Amino acid sequence: MKVTITESKLTKVIHNYINMSFEGFDDSYYDWAEFNCGMGVCCDPYAVGFVLPDSEYNDYLFKLVNSKYYDDDGDYPSELKGDLPEPCYNPPNINNKEFDTIILSDEMYERLESLFGSVDVWSVPLLTIINGVFNTNALSYTHSFR
Repeated sequence: MKVTITESKLTKVIHNYINMSFEGFDDSYYDWAEFNCGMGVCCDPYAVGFVLPDSEYNDYLFKLVNSKYYDDDGDYPSELKGDLPEPCYNPPNINNKEFDTIILSDEMYERLESLFGSVDVWSVPLLTIINGVFNTNALSYTHSFR
């Protein structure tokens, strides 16, 4: 039996599933990723990390990144290493259209793939959810970071 489901219904189902699987998803907080001076990159001005309310500050559920400049290895010019880069003195503006890509944690990716199958099925609804909940402007996604 073949079942057809509209994208809006699938979006609601995925959003409900994410809220149940990742308690506090809609209340996730965010800040610059890699905000840990002394461990290489002091703050990544090209990545914003989203963390569940009761998680460690660097236990990212996903990141919102500027795909033009983001480097998942943190291989940035020396002026971004050691001292806090200028943009990091202020909270990140997640509405900035330069932050255009979502990078999912392996855990989030694997859970979605195990229940909903191919990423082709759930990638657009997931972007709709993240953009709607957090007022971001992501246009694409990938998965896995350091």
